[in-house]
Amino acid sequence: MTPDHPTLKDITMTTGSDAIPPHQSAAAASNADLPTNDSSAQAGTPQPDEESEMLQREGLPPDAMILAPSVAATPMRHPEQVWAMLVLAVDVLDDTDPDREGEVALFAGCWLPDQPPARFCDGDLVLVLTEPDDEALEDDCDDRVDVEMLLAHRDRWQRVGEWPALDPRWPWTIAPTAAAIMSLHTEATEFAAHHASVASPSARTLHGWGGNVGIVDLLTAGLVQPGEEFIWDRPGRGARHTARVQSDGTLLLADGRIFINPSGAVTALGGRHQNGWKAWKRTADGRALGDLRAALRAQRGLPIEPRQR
Repeated sequence: MTPDHPTLKDITMTTGSDAIPPHQSAAAASNADLPTNDSSAQAGTPQPDEESEMLQREGLPPDAMILAPSVAATPMRHPEQVWAMLVLAVDVLDDTDPDREGEVALFAGCWLPDQPPARFCDGDLVLVLTEPDDEALEDDCDDRVDVEMLLAHRDRWQRVGEWPALDPRWPWTIAPTAAAIMSLHTEATEFAAHHASVASPSARTLHGWGGNVGIVDLLTAGLVQPGEEFIWDRPGRGARHTARVQSDGTLLLADGRIFINPSGAVTALGGRHQNGWKAWKRTADGRALGDLRAALRAQRGLPIEPRQR
């Protein structure tokens, strides 16, 4: 999701004509009998509030579903009157923790009742779950599902993946692909935005952003210095990421990637859409980028909470 657009949950859902038609949805079904030979699967009956507590801890909406690590039955079909599942978060651990590299630490989504126009949802990823259409399978295929992955890109819902006849472990199967696509799309968007910003930092002032204070404005005001380090601690992951502010107002990650948007940097690292202005905190004093931005906006007599970039 590009920063200047609302999320799918914030817009009016309408059926558009710019999408690849998904397969016809089958009746809702689920299967809780996940294999127990993998430490990332949690078999058995979950505690009533276990998923709610996890959603709150991860900053996800109450109507979200935790697909991995599983605390409930894995959805194998859409409920009635549902178009697809919006991917809210996918977090596959990287080599920050070599012992857990490749582990699916979080995969979550929510149901979308209708298909929104792709032009409002650039970068959003959805999953279409349908009954397998394979004569080779047994008649009873409730424990199998076809998964289709669509990405909103260039005003179209584009198919970017298909997995036939997956078992209830399907979230672990497709999570790495979902994480890679979200990261690549974020990086491509950031690259285009960075190279489109041809004006010098002195010209890209508060007025030039139309009221949306950027890191470059914090540099100009002296609230942030080039080279200062900011950190982001992953909630519940035991992992810490670092970034340094560069003189052009971008964030340089430890792995060499550069982002003009703090939220884009967090999304690329953690695989989920969230507010990077709140996530990145200065190592020296613990102040979040958003707090520094609020201070500058207050100095300029602007509203404290702008539209997020």
